[in-house]
Amino acid sequence: VAPPSTGTGGGPPPSPGSPEDVEEMANKYFQKIYTSEQGLAEVVAMLKTFKTSGNARENDIFACMIHNLFDEYRFFPKYPEKELRITGILFGMLIQHQLVSSITLGIALRYVLEALRKEPKGGATSPSGKMFRFGMFALEQFKERLHEWPQYCSHIVQIPHLKSGYAELVAEIETAMSENQNLPPSSALSSGGEEDLSDKLLQAPVTGGDAVGPSQVPPASISISQVPSSIRKKIEPAIFGEGLGRAVNDHEEVKHEAPPGAILDKVQFLINNVSMSNVDQKAKDVKNMLDPKYFGWLGSYLVVKRISTQPNFHALYLAFLDHLGEYGKGLVEAILSSVYYNVGICLRSDKITTSTTERSLLKNLGSWLGQTTLARNRPVLQIMLDCKEL
Repeated sequence: VAPPSTGTGGGPPPSPGSPEDVEEMANKYFQKIYTSEQGLAEVVAMLKTFKTSGNARENDIFACMIHNLFDEYRFFPKYPEKELRITGILFGMLIQHQLVSSITLGIALRYVLEALRKEPKGGATSPSGKMFRFGMFALEQFKERLHEWPQYCSHIVQIPHLKSGYAELVAEIETAMSENQNLPPSSALSSGGEEDLSDKLLQAPVTGGDAVGPSQVPPASISISQVPSSIRKKIEPAIFGEGLGRAVNDHEEVKHEAPPGAILDKVQFLINNVSMSNVDQKAKDVKNMLDPKYFGWLGSYLVVKRISTQPNFHALYLAFLDHLGEYGKGLVEAILSSVYYNVGICLRSDKITTSTTERSLLKNLGSWLGQTTLARNRPVLQIMLDCKEL
């Protein structure tokens, strides 16, 4: 399988900004990368511009290129040497230059770790050998950031064939780990961010196609054993009474009908690329492609994959819902129902008092709940969630 290639067939050119146009442009840039028409440093500079640009088309091209690169992960063992090296270096540069963050960063780090764990049996041209080389190419690019993820480093230095064949690299990584030794014990609890997430991702199976989306990411948590002893004795399990409302007491999840695969992919692509500059057009696109009977599925998707993990984008998602107008009222209700359900999951969790990530999810859900109810003169019904009892 070769790297992404160009070509849209013999039909008319796609309209600027359409999914087909975005895909075509992303493929053209990849073609320039793999034919050495465009240097990797130049590509990274371009991606930085596209990521922060106010131009919706450039934002979409950036997102598409990242998605396509992640989606190709499963095919890396079949790449020729030159393309493998270019891909590994580009992958590592995305991490080094902070072009991926949060959940996407966690998955990128996980992919590199999984590649490094492939023992290069059968030589550099074997599938495992190629994956290992990809991991080494990528790791070399972001070694300067390794001190940010001490637990991630601990997983790398435990790889047997790295310890035996790359002692200098292991020593360098151990040095990076030691840079965090002087941090106060509570810092691990207060961060609750990418370090926890990347560590949890190390325990989850790697999947190919949906790498960029958060659907494959389990909630991260800090176990009791990871909590400093000075704090551990103060932690008590959260015990809630039966009067907290249906959100906490109703445990049964409602199964929602998902749209056909083609529509589902288009909606997820649209949500992934919505911004304040194109929110009106994206809302119109959703109206044209999604039947309201699928609002249950979309509401659950937005809450689990977006609202609970992306508080900085709450204003964007609220604007998106506002632009849906009368058509979107059913979606607002579906989102609210899913928020209540997931608040209940968090409050019933045994780890809610020890996991910074679960507390963060709960905080984000609470923030959204307030913005869509109290901030709009709509009550939080006691029968659903008795906030006073909390």
